[in-house]
Amino acid sequence: MTVELAHYLYLLIAVLGLALSVSYGGQPVLCQGAFLAVGGFGVVHLERAGLPLAAAVLAAAAIAACAGYLVGLLTARLRGAAVALSTWAFAWLVYTLLHAFPAVSGGSQGLVRPTPARLNSPFFGVTVTLTPWVHVAVAGTLCLLSLAAVARLTRGPAGLDWAALREAPALATSLGVPVLRRRAALFATTAAIAAVSGAGITVLLGVAAPSDVSPLLSLQLFVAALIGGTARLWGPVLGLLVIAGIPPLGDALAGAVGLPAEAAGGVLTALALVAVPFLREPIERLAARWPERAERPREPVEHSGESATPTASRKGVMLAAQGLDVGIGETDILTGVDLEVRAGEVHALIGPNGSGKTTALRALAGALRPKGGRILLEETDVTGAGQFEMVRRGVTRTFQRTVGLERLCPHRQVLLGVRGGTPVPFAAVRHLFGSTSMQDYADIADREAWRALRVTELAQRAFDRPGALGAGELRLLQVARAVATGSHVLLLDEPAVGMTGPERAALARVLRRLAAGGVAVLLVEHDLALVYGVADRITVLDRGRVLASGTPESTAADPAVRRIYLGDADPSSTRA
Repeated sequence: MTVELAHYLYLLIAVLGLALSVSYGGQPVLCQGAFLAVGGFGVVHLERAGLPLAAAVLAAAAIAACAGYLVGLLTARLRGAAVALSTWAFAWLVYTLLHAFPAVSGGSQGLVRPTPARLNSPFFGVTVTLTPWVHVAVAGTLCLLSLAAVARLTRGPAGLDWAALREAPALATSLGVPVLRRRAALFATTAAIAAVSGAGITVLLGVAAPSDVSPLLSLQLFVAALIGGTARLWGPVLGLLVIAGIPPLGDALAGAVGLPAEAAGGVLTALALVAVPFLREPIERLAARWPERAERPREPVEHSGESATPTASRKGVMLAAQGLDVGIGETDILTGVDLEVRAGEVHALIGPNGSGKTTALRALAGALRPKGGRILLEETDVTGAGQFEMVRRGVTRTFQRTVGLERLCPHRQVLLGVRGGTPVPFAAVRHLFGSTSMQDYADIADREAWRALRVTELAQRAFDRPGALGAGELRLLQVARAVATGSHVLLLDEPAVGMTGPERAALARVLRRLAAGGVAVLLVEHDLALVYGVADRITVLDRGRVLASGTPESTAADPAVRRIYLGDADPSSTRA
């Protein structure tokens, strides 16, 4: 009974590690059993090579982390079912290799090591015999440490990254978060934790056998992580309790219908997977009563003379397109577009639907690679730079559709913008261990978040639930996240969509406030009354080409603009 308890506690460690990728990262990883194999077989071979037990466990975890990072990079661009299939294929590959190379796996009998193991500490001069009860204590302690670490990490920079990876990876990328690297790092952590779990099970049982790390185990661990759903701390525990019932039920089913035990276990695992949506719903309702919370900071008092906008230190043309050609496949969307966005100005980009406005923003932000022409940022050629690089250089865009993070309050969402625009190396690790430099960074980030919230007139809604915000406030929140990156060029795609009259007036104030602070704003908008009320310059696109460009007065008087786009109406009073 004690051995069984220790065994399940070690499996719980693996489930907790898997929950990082599944529940936090939003990736359906189905190869946790393969990394248990790395830990289990690795610790035996490393011990035989002369490493002490503790060093062998750490080395096996490091090997698994490297393998996990590689698999994570290879699958980081995939989504949903593609991730599940590719990672389960990896689990089958490892399982097949173990059977194909008995020198590594010990064949069907596995690799045997003596039990109980002894843990020697020359430094303290003690030797600990790892009896089953000691294993229970060790595994239980590791589980508690894992839960405490995850609870702390969710309240820091890692929690912001995980929320974005899970709910809105495109938003994370647009704010400068390196999504692929973050996913790979999360995968590596998952793999390392699994290796520690596998090593512990091998040391406990005294054997590492291929049959113990079959792809079926990977599927069962995935189901355990999945059942917990958004109950991210205690959910995996609940999931493992469900999975723990499969072996005895499988034995009973095998005896009743004459199926092999492994086949019966597979059938029950499949049924558990089918039942996940029904099990998750009540668990998530319960978890929703305790939403993710970070420490609620006090809103800093704005001192006399403190500016709510960035310092107007830059002048002249900030971002320029010269002869820009953009297409998708054989379709040309933009042809020969020239555009200049100046510091301290609101430059509006208008035109009929399908004229290429959003495509222009995507190209300028690095989301689309131009076919021709150049993009210059303060006279530096940045043509072909990706979104991540453009945010680092100070160019951030918002989306045409409203994108948000349902479980994070506006203050935390704006902190994500600070996180993307002002990255800190190894922030998660430093936060976990309470680095004083991370406290300094947290203070700076908090000040920047409040600045962005004040600029966008959302400071009073900082800790409200996102669902309590109106459509217009959610649009302003998108602007606030972009402002928080500290970018000096903002590309705003139809921010007034869904806004009421008062909200549009608030948006106009925000845009003028940003320009007054020296920010270069490129605004795509269909509300021409708003455009002609706030814009310093206007460029009109038609069928992917520049139709007119100049001051609001000159574009409004342009006959081509009136004839082709405005239908001879007064643009300053038109909403297209």
